[in-house]
Order: sequence, then C-alpha cells, then structure tokens
Amino acid sequence: MERKLEDQMNIIFVTIAYPNNLNESNIYSDLMEEFASQGHNIYVVCSTEKRYNKETYLDRTSIIKILRVKTGNIKSNPNLITKGLALLSFQGKIIASIKKYLPSISFDLILYSTPPIQYNKIIKYLRSKSQAYTYLLLKDIFPQNAIDLNLINKWNPIYYYFRKKEKETYKLSDRIGCMSEANMKYILKHNPFISPNKVEVCPNSLRKGDFPDENERKAIRNKIRNSLFISEEDLLLIYGGNLGIAQGLDFLLNIFDALSNCNKVKILIVGDGTEYSKIKLHLNNHSYHNVTLLTRISPDLFKEMLFAADFGLIFLDSRFTIPNFPSRLTSYLNAGLPVISCTDNVCDVGEIIEKEECGFKVLSGDIERFISIIKYIQNNPLLLKQMSINAKLLFEKEYTTIVSYNIIMKNLNELYLILMQ
Repeated sequence: MERKLEDQMNIIFVTIAYPNNLNESNIYSDLMEEFASQGHNIYVVCSTEKRYNKETYLDRTSIIKILRVKTGNIKSNPNLITKGLALLSFQGKIIASIKKYLPSISFDLILYSTPPIQYNKIIKYLRSKSQAYTYLLLKDIFPQNAIDLNLINKWNPIYYYFRKKEKETYKLSDRIGCMSEANMKYILKHNPFISPNKVEVCPNSLRKGDFPDENERKAIRNKIRNSLFISEEDLLLIYGGNLGIAQGLDFLLNIFDALSNCNKVKILIVGDGTEYSKIKLHLNNHSYHNVTLLTRISPDLFKEMLFAADFGLIFLDSRFTIPNFPSRLTSYLNAGLPVISCTDNVCDVGEIIEKEECGFKVLSGDIERFISIIKYIQNNPLLLKQMSINAKLLFEKEYTTIVSYNIIMKNLNELYLILMQ
C-alpha cells in the first residue's frame, strides 16, 4: 500500500440500493452524509433497476455524487432465475459504468455492503485502479441465510458458488464491519481463515434527528392517533419494514389472533414485501378491530407514526442460525421508542435492549411470553416513559453515524500504520 490516509479522502460506496429521495434517511445514506459532513468526497455507485425505465446516469445535484447504473431487476424480482442472472451481470455493469463516468478519480477508501455478496470483481478493479483500502459493511450473511430458510440446500451447486464468492469477498476486505458482537463471533467461527484483527463491530446507524419537545410530540401523537381512530389510553404497537420470508410473519398472524379480544391494544403494520398479500388476505378473512395494515407511506409520515406508538416490533424467522441485526431497531431507538424483539435464539438484539432496559426479548413463536409482556406493560403505566428515555440514550451511545464513522476511521488509520511497517 503506497497511499496514505489524508484529511480529505475520495470515498466510493458500492451498493445495490440507495434512496432516490435524498431526504430519505436509512443506514447507508445517513452514513455517507456523515462522511461528507466530515469533509470527504463521496461517490455512491448503485443499481437503478430496469423496471424504472431509466438509463445509467451520474447525479451531481448534491454534495454526494451518485452513479445510478441500469441493471436487471434484483430486489423486486420474484423469479429466482432472472434475479440470479441480474445479479451475475451486476458487477460487469458497475465496472463499465465506473470506467465511463468516473475514469480519472483515484479512491482512498472503498466501502461496500452485503447483500449481495458478489463484489470481488468490483473490489479487484478499484484496488488495482487506486490502491485503496477496502471496508465491508456486513449486513447479511449469505448464502447461509438462504440455507436457514430452506430456499436452497448445501448440496445445491448454487450454494457452493455463492459460498466461494462470500469467502473471496472476505479475503479481499481489509476490514469487515459486523453489526453486533454475535454477528462478529459467527463470522470468525465459521470462517477460520479470517484474522480476528480484521473484524470489528461497526453497527447500523442513523444521523441523530431532530427530536420534538414534549408538547410537539404530544401534538403529533394526538394527530396520528386521531387519524387512525386510536385513543390515548390504547397501547399502540407498530411494525415498520420489510414483510418477507425472513421475518417469520406467521408469528405476527398468531399475535393478531391472541390479541383479537384486547380492546386496549392496537397494532399498526407499515411495510410491503413478498408476504404483504398473505397478511392482507389473513386480515380480510378475520374481523380484527385492532389491526391496521398500511403500505407506501412517506418517510415523514412513518416517523410521525413512531412518535405516536408505544412500542416498536421486530420480527425474525425462528429458523435462523445466523445472528441477524434488523436495521429497523435504529429507527425505533432514534424516535425514543421501546422495542419488543421477536427473533430466533441466536440474534442478540433482545439481549441488548433488555440489558439497556428499553425493551423485551421474545423467541419467535412463544405467544405466551409475548402476551405476558403486553399484560406487564399494561399493569405498569410508568414503565413506558422510562423505557422511552432509555431507548434514546442507547441510540445516542451506540447507533449514531458519528459512532460508525469514528470506528471506520480509527481502524483505517491503525491499518495504515500496520501496512507501513
């Protein structure tokens, strides 16, 4: 490595998806904005799927330059064959677009996130072009997650192909940032070729948002609850995010049934995904008075709904053997919202929120435990206020983008010193 980390770096971030609305907050756009606010030059390279009917273009309208590359349909594609073909062609299209639109830029840092796992060609190209440092933001452990959900098996050649790509990506990465301690331990245990020195916890994070004062929050809460015909006395549980196979949403349907006669408990589901139609059909076939299902609302409205709720819900399929860490946790905590985490037994979200006294852990499928928690919350009205305070404190301590930024920069500087020896 001949290049030295400078006060101002050229940074490229390669990812499948990046918000079209630059005011939209998520764990990727917020982290890039943090790097930009620290004086670095940021270039994002992402997919714009064929279904949007847009050609490849470089967006220079903001401080962050975004190269949106026309690819096949990846995220929204239910057909595994065409989705696989789109993923296989993804790297070649990304490299060709970088050569065309960013030919003269030398990068100091390459950031990339999983999914997908297929980045090795892109990383090799960028490293040969710039001798840059490489940092993997590990958000998904694939193909093991597909094994856990019985989407493929270990005797399938597809598994061996993707497992090979996974290992190559790990080997090419100077640093691997994992979402949690459990996530990091899993990677090291199942990939003994990885040096422990190159793996660290770099959590999902958001930029600290404007938090309304007590009167403003009360006004937002009243407005949203009135629009949904929910009284102030009702306990409002909200789930926001992907409604897919990974969430194990049969447990959510069981919760609907178990709480169907609880007049003072309301459930608000906001999201879409492959299981959305299944949930909608279930609701159409039952006469629940306390469940609302919404999709395609604005980020600002969803944020207001978080302020109107009492608890955020997290769901993961009970079959997972990999310790996922749902990014929705950060949105809940940022809004000062306590959490009920319904996950498998290897995910450490539940342990974290119980340790910090801002939520409860439930094993997915344990309906008795879930109902007992609801009753406990209802019988302890002072609990909500303290848990809300604790949720906000946890967010500010562990899950702001400045935390992630400092972790990446600290360890990159340490890496530079090691490589120069």
